[in-house]
Amino acid sequence: MNELHEGMVGGRIVHVSVTLKGSFADRFPGGRGEVEVAGGTAVGGLIAVLDLPHSSCIFVRHGTMIDRGTPLSDGDHVAIYPPMAGG
Repeated sequence: MNELHEGMVGGRIVHVSVTLKGSFADRFPGGRGEVEVAGGTAVGGLIAVLDLPHSSCIFVRHGTMIDRGTPLSDGDHVAIYPPMAGG
């Protein structure tokens, strides 16, 4: 899946490895894939790029939970978890 966003910074493309967890995992074979986004794209932008059904996701980059507004960097490894329900 590749999608470039408007507002690219100097035409730069960022390559990100994505692992999708839970109900999102079927979007990639084995739940893992690569995406390209425009430089300056925030991690929350992956929701649109990957056409994920939930806007309340948990994002983990290199093992650390991050805010959806955190800019992506070339070579990032991001895991995306769907919201969980408890009871």
